[in-house]
Amino acid sequence: MAEPAVFGRPAISYVFGTSFAREQERLALGELLWDPGTTSRLAALGIGPGTRCLEVGVGHGSIAGWLAEQGAAVTAVDIDISRALWLRQHGISLHEADVLRDGVPGTGYHVVHARLVVQHLANRRDAVRRMVAALRPGGHLVLEDTDTATTLATADGVLRPRVRDAAYTVMAESGYHPRCGLLDVDLAVAAGLVDVRAEGRAEVVTGGTPQGRWFALWLEHLRPAMVGRGLVSEAEVDAALADLADPEVRWLSQVMITVVGRKGGDEQAA
Repeated sequence: MAEPAVFGRPAISYVFGTSFAREQERLALGELLWDPGTTSRLAALGIGPGTRCLEVGVGHGSIAGWLAEQGAAVTAVDIDISRALWLRQHGISLHEADVLRDGVPGTGYHVVHARLVVQHLANRRDAVRRMVAALRPGGHLVLEDTDTATTLATADGVLRPRVRDAAYTVMAESGYHPRCGLLDVDLAVAAGLVDVRAEGRAEVVTGGTPQGRWFALWLEHLRPAMVGRGLVSEAEVDAALADLADPEVRWLSQVMITVVGRKGGDEQAA
């Protein structure tokens, strides 16, 4: 959702790299929430037969699978490929590696895509430069990361702001950047891309839906750390989870910011 692999781990390990029993479900629900917007933006790049694509941070593999369905030749990489092994049955080249430590698998890609990856990295600038280096001239880098300004916003204010803020405090301690969607624009420009453009999208989420459960599992995953650090009580988390399960409650997601930039040069010469 490729929801995130973490390349170039910060001093504190990746916040979702735990033994949380429902992580597979959380990843699948995240794909349900974010995939429609991602695939529409990738489709605009003309993905099809002959397109060489690299998916960085393959996660459960939905976007890599979609790219292959369009006829693209797909390579995917993650530090943990255990949840994406099914991709090999669809002709996708799957690599378990840390991009900053091991390098990017292959070069000459038409499209390199990473969703919910850069925001978790310690060395974001180097990671983006390595992705750009893997592109052929004229190829496109697509970065998707979130801005948390709207998370759990409702018509009456923010839903359970203490719990929301506690969750982001725990994530920030592991190197997460809460405004990385905007930062990606600067990273793309600094890496030498041209024609850089960006847009944001937020989803209206209803309690009790599969998309709503993604937010509930986010809090469940972080609950031990939030409560253990004394940021919130068990009762506060329980109250937030009850709200997220209520079909009468609606809220805004994070803003998913898609940044697209092109590598300069003559594609025909690559």
